Amino acid sequence: TIIAFRTHQGHYEWTVMPFGLTNAPAAFQSLMNEIFQGLLRKFVLVFFDDILVYSSSWSAHLHHLEVVLQKLQQHKLFSKLSKCSFGLQQVDYLGHNVSGLGVAMDKSKVKAVLDWPCPKNLKQLRGFLGLTGYYRRFIKQYAVVAAPLTNLLKKDNFKWDNSGHGSFAALKTTVTQAPVLALPNFCKPFVLEMDASGVGIGVVLSQDHHPIAFFSKKLSASMQKQSAYTREFYAITEAIAKFRHYLLGHRFVIRTDQKSLKSLIEQAIQTPEQQKWLHKLLGYDFTIEYKHGKDNIVAYSLSKSYFMAWSQPNLQIFPALREAVFKDIQLKAVLDLCLLNKPPNPHYSVHDNFLFWKGRLVIPKSHDLVN
Repeated sequence: TIIAFRTHQGHYEWTVMPFGLTNAPAAFQSLMNEIFQGLLRKFVLVFFDDILVYSSSWSAHLHHLEVVLQKLQQHKLFSKLSKCSFGLQQVDYLGHNVSGLGVAMDKSKVKAVLDWPCPKNLKQLRGFLGLTGYYRRFIKQYAVVAAPLTNLLKKDNFKWDNSGHGSFAALKTTVTQAPVLALPNFCKPFVLEMDASGVGIGVVLSQDHHPIAFFSKKLSASMQKQSAYTREFYAITEAIAKFRHYLLGHRFVIRTDQKSLKSLIEQAIQTPEQQKWLHKLLGYDFTIEYKHGKDNIVAYSLSKSYFMAWSQPNLQIFPALREAVFKDIQLKAVLDLCLLNKPPNPHYSVHDNFLFWKGRLVIPKSHDLVN
C-alpha cells in the first residue's frame, strides 16, 4: 500500500491508521458511513467520531442505542464512557445546541464571537468571517451585514474604516439575537418568503410562522442593474436551490412582492437566462402568492435594512469640487456672472455656490471625476 515502507531490516506496513496522512479524515468518515449505512438520518448522525443518536420516545431510544453499540462492537470500534452522554433532552453537537424546541447556536461559540478582537489583518478577518459564516443560517442579514467586511477580502483592499467597524459590531449583535430555528415537519407545507432589492436578496424558510432557516445573498454588480422582475425571479431560483433538500418532493408556497410573478409558469419567458431559471423550477410542487413588500417584513429587511443603513454618502467630494471651479478661470467667470444674475447663457444656474448647466452639475475638466 501507499503507507508501506522498506528498511534494511525488511518491509513494514501499518495495521492501523497513522497520524499525519492527508486522506486519513476522509478514509475514517468513509468507514463510519459504511458501518452505519441504512441507519444514517433515520436515527443516527455521524461526523468522524461524533455520533448522535436521536429518537422520539424513550423506548425507541434504548433500541436505537443498542443497535448503534452493536454496530461498533461488530467492527471492533470502541467508545470511551467518559466521553459519552445518554438520555439527554438537549445536546451540543457540531457547534449547535439541539433540543426538542429546535436548533440554536452553541453558547460557547456565541461567546467566542463576542470576545473576538477587532481584526488587524486579513488572517484575523478571515477567521472572524469563517466563524460567523458557519452560523449564517441563523443570521437574518448575514450576506448584507457582512458586505463591508467581505469587500475587505479583495486583493490589496484591507483598509479598516467606519463601515468595516460598523459591520463587525453589527455581526456581533445579530449573533447574540439569533433565534432558535424550528425543526422541519415534512408532513406540513413549507413557506418561502423572499424579497430582492437593488442590493441583495433575502429569503426565509418557515412553517406555521416559525423560521427554519434564513438565507441572504449580495447581488452582483450586473444583477443590481436588472429590473425588479428579474431580481425577484432570480431570488426564487436561488432560494429553491438553497433549500432543495427541504422542498423537493414536498408542496410549498412562495410569497413575493412582485405581483407579475404569480403566474410565472404560464408566462412566455423571453430571455435565454430566464428560460434556464424556469427550467430549474420544473419538478417542484409550489404555488406563488403575492404579498406586499410592507407586509413581507422579514424578507424585506433581509434584502435592505442593514446595508442601506451603512450606505451613507461621502460629502467630502463637494468642497473639493467647489474649489476646482474656483481654480478654473472660465468657470469662475461664469459663476461670478450667475451670482450677479447675469448668466452668459440662460441654461446656467447656481445653487449653494455650485454651477449647473440645464439642471446638471458642472464639473471642471481637471477634476478626478472626469478622468
